[in-house]
Amino acid sequence: MLKIDFMIVIFYMIGMIFIGYKLGKKNETQEDYFLAGRSMPWLPVGLSVAATMISANGFVGGPGWAYSSGIGPFMVNITVPLAIMVALYTFIPVFYNLKLTSVYEYMEKRLGVYSRTLTVFGFIINSLIQVSSMVYIPALIINKFTDFDIKISVIIIVVVAIVYTLLGGIKAVIWTDATQMGVLWGGLIFALIFILKATGLSIGETFVMAREAGKLQAIDFSFNISSTNGFWASLIGGFIMWVRYFGLDQGQVQRILTSKSYKGVKNSFLVSAIIMNILYFSFMILGVMLFIYYKGATFASSNDIMIDFISNHLPVGVVGLIISGIFAAAMSSIDSLLNSMTTVYTKDIHERFISTKKDVTSLKNTMIISVVFGILIVLFTLIGFSGTMKSVLDIIGKYISYISGPMCGAFFLAMFTVKSNDKGVSVGIISGMVATFFIGQQINISWIWNPAIGFVITSIIGYLFSYFFKSNKSEDEKYKYTLIGQRKKMIADNDMSEEGVSKLPLEFDRYSVILIIFFLLQYIILYFIGNY
Repeated sequence: MLKIDFMIVIFYMIGMIFIGYKLGKKNETQEDYFLAGRSMPWLPVGLSVAATMISANGFVGGPGWAYSSGIGPFMVNITVPLAIMVALYTFIPVFYNLKLTSVYEYMEKRLGVYSRTLTVFGFIINSLIQVSSMVYIPALIINKFTDFDIKISVIIIVVVAIVYTLLGGIKAVIWTDATQMGVLWGGLIFALIFILKATGLSIGETFVMAREAGKLQAIDFSFNISSTNGFWASLIGGFIMWVRYFGLDQGQVQRILTSKSYKGVKNSFLVSAIIMNILYFSFMILGVMLFIYYKGATFASSNDIMIDFISNHLPVGVVGLIISGIFAAAMSSIDSLLNSMTTVYTKDIHERFISTKKDVTSLKNTMIISVVFGILIVLFTLIGFSGTMKSVLDIIGKYISYISGPMCGAFFLAMFTVKSNDKGVSVGIISGMVATFFIGQQINISWIWNPAIGFVITSIIGYLFSYFFKSNKSEDEKYKYTLIGQRKKMIADNDMSEEGVSKLPLEFDRYSVILIIFFLLQYIILYFIGNY
């Protein structure tokens, strides 16, 4: 890496720390640190949600996956708008109405401490896997461009993310994510333009060549359970995976709960759904264009494709911009998950089981917890991802798929049924995880089916076993925290809307229409690209 490129990256990191410092000066309480006083405008919140999902894995792993498989991997993300719509009209209004800090607080209110504890540990393990993979990509890049050992690279990245997250809390996370989304788009657009100029081809000519190479066929209706990108796999397994991610994952829900009103929540989710999938689709197109650019050359690892392109083909100055874009993608995910893991540990473990005081954890101790999680991230990264030859996106998808279904099933039982109870659902969660892992190991089935399998097993076993255990909650108390119970309570309290937008569960409006139209439009575009 030349000096100018190195300086661009350094100035970018300093800029992120400065933003964290400026935004964190007004943080005085735990709620400021975790929820920004529930005062955030909707646009940066929406950009933050989008930025966290994309991550450096999307910037590097996405094009690498598309290089070898064409735009088919986009099918993994195609149900994102549909999943967000479902989350927005079921789980999210309940959490918002209850004014929760952690979504897992809901599990104890509705079910009990066992279910809450299991879902908390599921979230923490899931998040450590995700965030560690997000550190690995930029660490690879630092290792490629400098003489730093990959262990040192990992530490540098995590330390920078920890510093500005500690300084600014969730407010810094959201505003830096929004800034980083702009850097990410800048790097992507330049890469696309550079390839077109370098090949001398128009977009149309590039698409013709890609179609002839079989890189633009995305929709596969065959019921091949070993295919990750099939229509049915993405529609069923992918849908459940994304419902859990956007509706039940603290990392996403926490940002949404910082919004000033439910109108802000809906605006944020609508913007993030559209931006996320357009950006991810653009990564797929970049991978296809790189296939044309390299004339189908073979690489040892799909993760090497973007790294080679950056290091050996881009001009001076632009390398720094692209690397900053990758760091932007990485840190927008690291900071969010770091803050969310700290939130969950503080609210659901420390204050629930460890602290002997009834007061909330001090801001100082909350920050110490963040540092501990930063150390765990370093360890998980070095143990779990060093030396992988597959696309990082594919790797983490498999890891977290064993957890997604059971988590979704547990919340489904809690919110949509009255009979389910704490011990029954807990048995369902454990059974769902064990069975999903066993099926995944014994049958040649794609990981994207695992969330659906885990969801079904957890839901059935959790409900049935609830008949064998006595609940410590009355029927009225259980019903009160179900989705229908919450809806009726909000109607009775005349607490149905904010700023002219309904916040009632199951009350569909123009936002749901837009999300469904966008969801269906994706299939039309994919069909057109692949066939005309």
